[in-house]
Amino acid sequence: MTFPGGSPTTPGDWGASAGGSIPGMANRTQGNITDVLSKDVADTGHWPNLGDLLVGFVLSFIAGALNAILGGFATVLDAIFGTVNNEYVSQIPIITDHTHTLDQLVEQFDQLILQGNATVFTSNNTYTPSAGILSIDIIIIGAGGGGSSGSYDALLSGARSGGGGGGGGETHTSIPASLLPVDGAGNFKPIRILIGTGGAGAASDAKVGSGGGHSTFGPEVGGSGGAWLLGGGGNGGGWGTPGPVAVGGVGMIPGGNGGVGGYSAAPPTPPTSSVSAYDLHGGGGGGGSGGSANGTGYGGGAGGISPGGATGSPGSAGTAPASIIATGGGGGGGGITGTTGGGNGAFPGGGGGGSACGVGGATFGGIGGHGICFVIERSS
Repeated sequence: MTFPGGSPTTPGDWGASAGGSIPGMANRTQGNITDVLSKDVADTGHWPNLGDLLVGFVLSFIAGALNAILGGFATVLDAIFGTVNNEYVSQIPIITDHTHTLDQLVEQFDQLILQGNATVFTSNNTYTPSAGILSIDIIIIGAGGGGSSGSYDALLSGARSGGGGGGGGETHTSIPASLLPVDGAGNFKPIRILIGTGGAGAASDAKVGSGGGHSTFGPEVGGSGGAWLLGGGGNGGGWGTPGPVAVGGVGMIPGGNGGVGGYSAAPPTPPTSSVSAYDLHGGGGGGGSGGSANGTGYGGGAGGISPGGATGSPGSAGTAPASIIATGGGGGGGGITGTTGGGNGAFPGGGGGGSACGVGGATFGGIGGHGICFVIERSS
């Protein structure tokens, strides 16, 4: 049997040669080696007594065995040494993508909450302060990240369950009317509001959750500069041995972190909550982690005073806050057994739960809850 020619040893991206080949041997990829094996097996000089149908069966068997053994790794050596698959690395920008916003314009609505009479924004819009006000209170929450599916690796790590997405961060403050922008006649100018979209959950085996979008307040319409206030979107959930922690979005009260999925050598870890110890403010709770072969997992973290969803088959959705409370929702629970998916994060800001993973692989991660913005006008 002959192998493709090698090349001088040169470092490549992420510790491996480019193209997913064996480190230091750029041409010796799985595909090239498989082609050589196929030619050797198909050569009737080596296999004089095998018919075409049997040769085809053998080739199909070899390809299936390689895929099962590699379990998502790029090469055999990557599988042996646990080197991260380049395909997985390429998904990292999805986990930290916070650019999605709800661009469908809808009417803002008034909602009586404990902090006062609020104008509530649930998608991109503009807000113009009313004449005569003395100040405004802003409560803004980013969107939760989506949960991961997890992945099955037949050779080394077995079932690796999905991690939950991070919850959206919460920011609240009071702004004096004297600091709000006005035109030449002294009338308040409209202010831009962007609302983050909840991160999509993983749709199939070996996928990660998308990051939740940031929610922002300001600047004035047509103005320059960045946002005045921001409720950060949570990171999407991942998987691995172990997988990364899906960090909650930034804010005065950061969103809860998603739980990390378990695998054969380590159990899953729980998510965290996003709760203020002093008042009702809080961001979105982190999504729960999916269970691995031992059938354990974690429910979602709390958002404010809203509980996260329980673990289950599939995981339960997080609990949304009461309409009179301006705070975040709970994270979705993780799936426990088999390949059952994670629960959705509650609106606003809850992180999606991670999927369980078994021999058959993994399924869907929960969806993150959308963001929100409350504006409360004060006239006395």
